[in-house]
Amino acid sequence: MRRRRRLGWKLIILLCLLVLITAGCWDSKDVDNRLLVGVIGLQKSSDSSLKVWFRFPLPKATQENRKNDFFTLSQNGQTVSDAMSKVKYKLPKALDPSSTRAILLDESLAKTGLDPYLEFAIRERSVPLDAVVAVIRGNMERIFTSMNPTGELSGIYTKLYFENYAGGIPRKNKTMLWEVYSKLYNPFHANLIPLLTEGKQNSFVLTGNAIFVHDKIKGELNKDESLIYEIFTHRFHDSEVELMSKSDVRIVHNHTRLKTAFKDGKPIIRIDCSLVTTLIDSSRSRKQNAPEVVAELEANLNAHAKSMFEKTQRLGADVFGFGDHFRSRLQPSEYEKWPEMFKRAEISYKFRIDLRNTGLEFLE
Repeated sequence: MRRRRRLGWKLIILLCLLVLITAGCWDSKDVDNRLLVGVIGLQKSSDSSLKVWFRFPLPKATQENRKNDFFTLSQNGQTVSDAMSKVKYKLPKALDPSSTRAILLDESLAKTGLDPYLEFAIRERSVPLDAVVAVIRGNMERIFTSMNPTGELSGIYTKLYFENYAGGIPRKNKTMLWEVYSKLYNPFHANLIPLLTEGKQNSFVLTGNAIFVHDKIKGELNKDESLIYEIFTHRFHDSEVELMSKSDVRIVHNHTRLKTAFKDGKPIIRIDCSLVTTLIDSSRSRKQNAPEVVAELEANLNAHAKSMFEKTQRLGADVFGFGDHFRSRLQPSEYEKWPEMFKRAEISYKFRIDLRNTGLEFLE
C-alpha cells in the first residue's frame, strides 16, 4: 500500500513539473511585435538575383500619422528565404508571412521557371497553401506601392478579386499555391495561372490565363478561351455574359459530361456541355429570333473552344486534367509520356443550349 502511495505521489509531482515546463508562451511574439505580410511579390532583378516585395497592412493606431494603411518593402536575395532573412535586419518587428493572402509572380520570372521560387513555401509552410497565385505583366513596384482603390487592407484586395463571393467571375481563374505546386509534379495536369496587367485606375486588370509547360510560361488563353476552360473543368460559378453581334446572352448554369477512351494508342475525349442561358439584351434595329441567337452563341463557343484546344495541344499542356481519366489505363512508366499523347489526342465537343427569357417583343 505504501509503495503504491509513493508511486502515486511521484507521478503527481512528475505531472506538475511537466505542466510547469510546457505552460506559457515563452517562445512566442505578441501580435503587436509582428509585421503581418499581406502580399508577397517575386521579381527577377537586373543582376540575376531575386527581388522580393512585401506589403504589410498597418493597424489603425499606426495610421494616425500616415496617409497609407500599408507599408511596402523590397529586398534582393539569391532565394526567397535569403531575401526574408535579409529583410529582418531592416525591421523593428518580427516578419510574419503566415497571413499572406496572395503571391504575385513577375512575368519574366515565370518564363524562367517557378519551381525554385515556390519550393520555400511548401518546405517551410510559412506561407498559407491557400494563398492565391497570379502572374503580373507590368510594373510590380507600382502595384505594391499604390493604394487599393476600394480601400481593402493589403492582401485582402487581391484575395477578393478572385473569390466567388466577392469580385470573382467565371473568366477569373482562381489558382491557389497548393494547386500550382502539386501540378508541377503531375504529368497529367499542367498549370493555368491568371495573368494580370497593372491598371491605371485600379491595382490590376485581368488579361487572361498563362499556360505553363512544366514550370515555365509557354502560352496564353484569352478571356473568352478562359471561359470555355471554366465550363469544361466544372469550375464555372455565378454567371457570365457572352457578347454577340446582335444580342447579349447570360450563361447562368452549365453541366459538362466527359467520356474518354483509347483507340490505337490515341486518347479519345468526348465533351458534352449543357448550358442554361437567358437573353439580356438585343438589337432593336437588327432583330433576331431565338434559334438565330442560339446558333450564333453556339458558333462563338465552338470558335473559342477550337482556339483553346489548338493552343494547349500544340504545347502539350493538359491544363484541364484530362490525363487523370487515363491514369489507370497507363503503366507508371508511361505517365511522363502523357503530354505527347495529349498533343495527338482526338478531342470533340458539343454544346446544348437552353435559351430562356425570350418572350419579349423584340424577338419574333
